[in-house]
Amino acid sequence: MSERKDRLIQTRVPEKLESTLKQEARKRRTTVSQMIRNILEDTFELVDGVVASVDAIVSDSVELAQKVGRDVRRMGEAKGRTRTACLAPLPDADPRLSGIHAWQAVVLNRPVACTRCGCELPRGSDAYRGVGDDPARPEAFVCAASVQALANDAAD
Repeated sequence: MSERKDRLIQTRVPEKLESTLKQEARKRRTTVSQMIRNILEDTFELVDGVVASVDAIVSDSVELAQKVGRDVRRMGEAKGRTRTACLAPLPDADPRLSGIHAWQAVVLNRPVACTRCGCELPRGSDAYRGVGDDPARPEAFVCAASVQALANDAAD
């Protein structure tokens, strides 16, 4: 006679739960014991998966927060190097400025000239990229002082 290796665990359940378990076991053509074992195993696997996912999300979030912190510090350092005074606007307004709906703050990866005043914006400096609805229009980048001047012009 072979010995059973499984252990017996007993528990009391309300009558309604007993009825539900028996009905489900009949539907699945299995015993109540087997169904409960399956439910317990599936639950533990699910919980383990959720815990592992949460750990990964927390780890990724911490990593992202550290990266954002480094980027903010870098942008703050770069801001100290950016030009704060804007030259007078060019005599003929650059047509690249006419189709702009908004300005998006960026940190430059390569040097460019301000589309509005012509000042040189070095790599790593803060600038603003023009956002419009015409993808064929050449890109427009402006310095912070030009964005402020454009805002002041619009307010007048």
